[in-house]
Amino acid sequence: MTDSGHTGGFREFASHSAGAIAVVCGLFFLLAFMYLGGTADPQAHARHVPVAVVNEDAGATLETPIGPRNLDVGTQITAGLLQNNDWEKLRLHIVDAAEAEEGLRDGSYFGAVRIPPELSRQVVDLVNAAATEAGETGESPERASVTLQYSPRVSIVSGQVMNTVAERMRASLHESMGATLLSDSTMLADADGRQIGAAAALALQYPVEVDVTEWNPLPDGVTNASLPMFYALIVILAGFTGAMIISNLLDARLGFIPLEIGPLALHVHVAPFGRLQTMFRKWAVTVVTAPLVSALCLWVADIIGVTGYDAWDMFWFSNLVIIAVGVCAHAILAAIGNAGLLVNLVLFVVLGIPTSGGATPTQMLPQIFVAIGSLQPMHQAYLGLRSIMFFDSNWGAGLGHAVWVLGGWCVAGVVLGVAVTLLYERMGLRRQAVADRVPAGRGVASGLPIRNGVSRTRSSGTGEAEARDSVGVGGGGAVGVSDPAPAGPGEPGQVVEGDAAHRQ
Repeated sequence: MTDSGHTGGFREFASHSAGAIAVVCGLFFLLAFMYLGGTADPQAHARHVPVAVVNEDAGATLETPIGPRNLDVGTQITAGLLQNNDWEKLRLHIVDAAEAEEGLRDGSYFGAVRIPPELSRQVVDLVNAAATEAGETGESPERASVTLQYSPRVSIVSGQVMNTVAERMRASLHESMGATLLSDSTMLADADGRQIGAAAALALQYPVEVDVTEWNPLPDGVTNASLPMFYALIVILAGFTGAMIISNLLDARLGFIPLEIGPLALHVHVAPFGRLQTMFRKWAVTVVTAPLVSALCLWVADIIGVTGYDAWDMFWFSNLVIIAVGVCAHAILAAIGNAGLLVNLVLFVVLGIPTSGGATPTQMLPQIFVAIGSLQPMHQAYLGLRSIMFFDSNWGAGLGHAVWVLGGWCVAGVVLGVAVTLLYERMGLRRQAVADRVPAGRGVASGLPIRNGVSRTRSSGTGEAEARDSVGVGGGGAVGVSDPAPAGPGEPGQVVEGDAAHRQ
């Protein structure tokens, strides 16, 4: 047996383990921070949530024993919303009906407060009805109503936001109008010698019914507004995980690393390809794989009954996401090697999911999450897929921005990959099998021919000669690997194949 240089002692074990422990702890600290910090208390981080307010109330006149009084309930409601609003959390936009509809349609607004033209007239009718004989006998008169709409297509929390607005409106209307309207109705009833019943009095104290309704429900086959986020996760993983699989398998087939299947390890001759040529091969496989994966995802969506989207838009956009992420992932692996696996995991998944805006909208994320997500591929994938699935592929609903940013990622990946591989090649850092990188002459007496890409050597030392097969670098004094015998001309440090068929 060759002395490997390993003692097997505790100090060696601790030295070997420290790095792995540090990396695992660091990764899961980041995971805990991102996933818990982004979901624990969204309301505490609510910031500029956009809501439209449409006031179409035409006003009305209430005839009282002391003279007519003009009512403009819509203006009162609007003023109350503006005065009592927390502008850091909720951003109210006073718009007309057409603009509100357009904003809901392209996802600009989480919801809308709609004050109808007949609101003041309905309040006047309520006051008059309470003062009649029906109001005295206990029948509850019909109340006026204001509708609050929320868009489930914008976010899963849009309904929660509008319900919060509705609760505040009910309390504000009770405080600002309830006592006054009850007094007006009491005067009318007294003039006719009547009294107001308990049900009518209660209706007057809460004169406006606030209804929260769903605007443009989710399409058939979809009951979860987070579906675009999960679809985005699939295509992001197709790019990131696909790149890792493609890189490892191609490197194994080209002889740069062993291909291990269970207890078996397949070693092949190192291909005479440079780094840049290898990179282009990996990119080409990613480009071929992307449409196949995109089509499979669409097929699954069709099987489970998801509808309401343009299949062609889903197809080409999914391709864009997979290729952009795959190109960047390959470039990172080419730049830093195996460490790129961890970097890609953090970049595309760990940082991507909590900042995507799919589970918690960006308006309810901590500011640092918003900054990270602004250029994150996962966030762009979510915006684009949400636009395609829920907003009729509206370019202004996030699809346009997503295309530009993902295109930028693709270009950046190509530039990084080409620059890094060319730099390494200019520095003479050619890709080689591990055994071929060990300098000869360190305790090596004679070299035997290379068979199947594995160097077989015979070593002699101060003691008894022993024959051994080895692949890799041994620790300690002797190294049981010799340089492969060149079978043809080559530059120093360059791998030259022993098999003439591989040098074609």
